[in-house]
Amino acid sequence: MIAPDFKNKEDVEKFLDGPGDAWFTPMVEEYMILIRAGELDYGDDFDVEELNGWIEHELESLTDGYEGWNNGNG
Repeated sequence: MIAPDFKNKEDVEKFLDGPGDAWFTPMVEEYMILIRAGELDYGDDFDVEELNGWIEHELESLTDGYEGWNNGNG
């Protein structure tokens, strides 16, 4: 699975306005909610590299959780 690699805010907006992705859209939406809630203090601008890192971290968490479940139930 290849994670999106955003270059700028416009890339993120296009992604969120597009058809969506079952894995990555919820991750990006959650990140944007955290920004709007003030938990990540970026206002209208945000660090796209941090978002890319957030996605990678979330994907790793999902993968680790699945592997742990699969090893325990497989």
